[in-house]
Amino acid sequence: MTECLNISNVLLLGLPGSGKNTVKKALMTRFELPQEAISVASDWSCQDLSQYEQAWCVIDMRARFPLDATSLAFKQLETMLHNATGVVFSFSEAAELDRQSAWVQWVKRQRPGLPVVRLNQNDFPKSWSGFEKVPQFTVVKCRDSALSNLEHSLETLEFRLDKVSLDHLLMGLDNSRENLGMQIWRVQAVLATYEYENLVAIEGTPFGWDTYAADSGQQEGYLRIKGVGLQKDWLDEIVKASSFRV
Repeated sequence: MTECLNISNVLLLGLPGSGKNTVKKALMTRFELPQEAISVASDWSCQDLSQYEQAWCVIDMRARFPLDATSLAFKQLETMLHNATGVVFSFSEAAELDRQSAWVQWVKRQRPGLPVVRLNQNDFPKSWSGFEKVPQFTVVKCRDSALSNLEHSLETLEFRLDKVSLDHLLMGLDNSRENLGMQIWRVQAVLATYEYENLVAIEGTPFGWDTYAADSGQQEGYLRIKGVGLQKDWLDEIVKASSFRV
């Protein structure tokens, strides 16, 4: 028998790569809902939430807990959390225990009493049927002018690559963010590397990047970077330098 979610209209908030589409797919698989009942918010802008019954903030528990609380990404996440009626912790089965604890404690400090649920192995707990309806849904406006203009500041750069040194590429991206002030919000790539026989997928979020064995059939040889304040010439050099084996 198909289970039913106890609401009919929900918006999923979350930073790039947090797993919003994974959560939506899990909801559609588990509950009897029409496609339009679950909306996924823009990664970059403060969205009008008044048309939704609830808004859930999706947080990737694998992400390193952010040390820079002044970054635009962290401020955006705070705004999303303060607009949320519940939190979905995604990818909990793949998260280190200390990261899980850090995110749980941060949410408790920011929004005491806010209901949470964990998505584990792309499914919700068996007894869970959604968060309770809230009597009043108060929308918190963007508290930082830079956040209000974020969507217009976003840049996207794409590169085509043959074979790269994965270590050198990741070091270059780390340096770009930590020492040159680029606010890199999303990295996606499937690449052939000198270090591994199989193709490598890179999934980057505002708080770090992870690498995986790419699925067979995935498009390969591309690197996509999204963020604010990207320096194209510098990133061109990083990409070129990583293409040489040392």
